[in-house]
Amino acid sequence: MRARIDVETRTATEVVDLTERVAALVRGQGDGLCHLFNAHTTAALMVMTWEEGVPADIMDVLQTLTPKLDFRHESAGHVAAHFLSGLVGPSVAVPVDAGRLGLGEFQRIVLLEFEGPRRRQVDVRLVGLA
Repeated sequence: MRARIDVETRTATEVVDLTERVAALVRGQGDGLCHLFNAHTTAALMVMTWEEGVPADIMDVLQTLTPKLDFRHESAGHVAAHFLSGLVGPSVAVPVDAGRLGLGEFQRIVLLEFEGPRRRQVDVRLVGLA
């Protein structure tokens, strides 16, 4: 199975919870692996906890990893977004058991926006389903 999730981010940096949208796609699909891929170089995917304040704290920590340098690229913010996207990564893989995401109790699948607002697309593929 293959699907796409469209995401409209609203701010320059943002954490968007995709879990329920992904769960709806895999519901009833059997066992296998759900692979998500973000085809953008200034946003990333991650599995994280959704406890109060944690998404904002993680975004703050990531932002501290991009020092104010004399970047060669014309837009320092753009370079920082590329770096953070590459650091976190463009994809996640989550097991699917009997049509349910195999996430831990507090785990959520999120898109991290580093240069919004923008329209993002996440490719979702279910592989090895029985």
